[in-house]
Amino acid sequence: MAIDITKTMVGKTDQLNAYDLLSGPRTIRIRSAELVKGDQPLALYFDGDEGKPWKPALTVRRILGMVWGLDAEKWVGLHCTIWCDEKVRFGGADVGGIRVSHMEGLTQPRKLNLATARNARGNFTVQPLKVQAKVGSKAEAYRARLLEVAEDPKLRVEDAWAKIDDEMKVELGNGLLDQILAVEQAAEDHVKNDPGAAADALNAQISG
Repeated sequence: MAIDITKTMVGKTDQLNAYDLLSGPRTIRIRSAELVKGDQPLALYFDGDEGKPWKPALTVRRILGMVWGLDAEKWVGLHCTIWCDEKVRFGGADVGGIRVSHMEGLTQPRKLNLATARNARGNFTVQPLKVQAKVGSKAEAYRARLLEVAEDPKLRVEDAWAKIDDEMKVELGNGLLDQILAVEQAAEDHVKNDPGAAADALNAQISG
């Protein structure tokens, strides 16, 4: 019988840290978000967090905000995949850190160029995350489709929402529309602010 010692290698902490992900990437579902004191001012609680929230670093917060919008309260219910990047540097040394590799709300890779230090920038690519819907869950199928609409410049979320019957809207919940609209706005802002985004989107459509 294998004896996994991963958890015995992690020091005591009140938050998720990179070494908690040594065994591999983890896909999480955000269940709540709150602002806290300290140099990591955002705490994201997720299903199965054991009371240890993920406090994303500045660069990762920027990535999350550029894909899901700037209101973290609207991230609740969304999924992303996080992993341990042992090459993350702090104070000139490789200390390791948590990165995000995949996010819901994308139908194609999202390329971002972000400030990583006072006079430095880095390129980051976030991959689409396809969450497996529960068998027979009509609401989850609607939710997944709305997220696809949010990134399609030819479609509008509000138009798609208007076609959903009232009973299904109740099942989807009052907050879902605002959440999807935030994702749509973030996608529009990305195309508007990134000169290469529109070309990437067109190439993806042609190759797809």
